[in-house]
Amino acid sequence: MNAMAKGIAHVSFAGGGFFLPARNPYDRQLLVEHVSECVRTKGHVQVLMGDQLWTVHRNCGSSTTPCTRCGMAVPTAFYFRGSGEACYCPTCALGQDVESVQLGAPRRKAV
Repeated sequence: MNAMAKGIAHVSFAGGGFFLPARNPYDRQLLVEHVSECVRTKGHVQVLMGDQLWTVHRNCGSSTTPCTRCGMAVPTAFYFRGSGEACYCPTCALGQDVESVQLGAPRRKAV
């Protein structure tokens, strides 16, 4: 699979897809909101940003999983291709500058 142009996200799901800008924090926050809504209505979504491919789905029932990076309960799970079972929240997966995300590395708390 070819990498998506920097600053553009391709969101795809059964029956369609769309492209959104992902150049700055505002764009990425809108992306998080659109992807969360698509997951709510479609159940399963893929997001390609740069060379990162995310598979996104809702957790079944009332079960939630903690985000690998921030520990927040994750009702919508983001899985990065090649990261195994590591699960991320929408903000840790898409809400930051993609190049700065170190998958699996917990965030450091400011002191």
